[in-house]
Amino acid sequence: MNRSFRRRLVLQLGGAVVGLGLLAAAAQFVLAWRELRESQDDMLRQVATLALRHPGHEMSTAARGSLDDHDSRIHLAMLPIDPTPAWLGSATTPGLRTLDTRMGRMRVFVQRQGPYTAVVAQDTNARDELAWNGAVRALLPSLVLVPLLIWLIGRGVRREFEPVVHAARRLEALDAVQAPELELRGMPTEIQPFVDAIEGLLGRTRELMRQQQRFVAHAAHELRSPLTALALQARNLRHAKSLDEARLRLVPLEQGIERARKLSEQLLDLARIESGDAPRADVDLVALGRELLAMHFPVAEQRGIDLGMEAADVPRVVSSSRLLRTILGNAIDNALKYTPVGGEVTLRIAALGDGARCEIIDSGPGVEPSARDEAFKPFHRLADQEVGGTGLGLAIAREAARRIGAQISLHDRDDLRTGLVVRIDLPGVRAINGSAP
Repeated sequence: MNRSFRRRLVLQLGGAVVGLGLLAAAAQFVLAWRELRESQDDMLRQVATLALRHPGHEMSTAARGSLDDHDSRIHLAMLPIDPTPAWLGSATTPGLRTLDTRMGRMRVFVQRQGPYTAVVAQDTNARDELAWNGAVRALLPSLVLVPLLIWLIGRGVRREFEPVVHAARRLEALDAVQAPELELRGMPTEIQPFVDAIEGLLGRTRELMRQQQRFVAHAAHELRSPLTALALQARNLRHAKSLDEARLRLVPLEQGIERARKLSEQLLDLARIESGDAPRADVDLVALGRELLAMHFPVAEQRGIDLGMEAADVPRVVSSSRLLRTILGNAIDNALKYTPVGGEVTLRIAALGDGARCEIIDSGPGVEPSARDEAFKPFHRLADQEVGGTGLGLAIAREAARRIGAQISLHDRDDLRTGLVVRIDLPGVRAINGSAP
């Protein structure tokens, strides 16, 4: 469920303001209450001291009733001249105390001097009211500030997120096919990492779309040429004047159909690799290598190429059997295609740390170091090679290697002979040394 950042910010800041206001009010109440109680106690002491200085006539006059100031509500009794107040009871020990009486809660001060005892009392209502009034005055600004703060936060957040809203609208309006550039500037610093990730994703999407467009254009061109040739060959076959002539014209037609079939299969392989899943399982590389060599042996035998395998140890890896078959199969097929008659192609498999290394070594013309990166691009063919092909073999192998986390690269032979080494490293996978089943 989506949550509103503005609502959460308003609730958090508003709650913080109210909480701080309540804390301030509580602190104001406690401080005011303590200050008022000290002031009240001082006043009661002063009244008692003044009463004990003249305990004669003035006190007898005061003793005729409670000295009750309605504003300050002070009660004074001079013992034994005045009768003991009913609310005082037996609490005649000198000092300050708070008593709960029928007239309410009262603060009482008792002081003795000679035969006289001054009892001065005042209820606590006035003191508590002043303390509460101070607390309310401290809380009111916070309560008034909350609505204003909510409005200011809402407006500020809305203004800060206007670039985000505009960017979202522009993203919605983007053409999914063209994926043009999107300027994402003026964003809040807090979401800049997310914005950078979006820009990176858009950049990768643009590059992917450009690659797809180039790939589709190349594929259309590569398919158009053999299909055009097939149409011409079929037309020539129709005009054959004899069965023997028809058989002769049928040979290039069959070869053209085979080239178109091969190209279609490779295009489908590349599409499946780019979009399909790659489930991993325990793979016996030696058994897989033997199977692939058996598949390619008729071609090698026909061209007199020595096709073999070297396996110093037998690594078993956890990877995608289907994609490994695609990588090795395309590399072997490429090696057989470029190796001259009477040459050799070797599949070498060995452990490499916790992974494995597979090398397809041929005795063909090789590839110049400056052209090796280009060799992995779809539909790329070496300019100085007369061997026909689709130019997709190494591109398919590289894409399959990328899907399983492998590295594929081209190297010269170690023995300084002419040829090429296609190296596939499978790092970070489990390699188990054992015997082949």
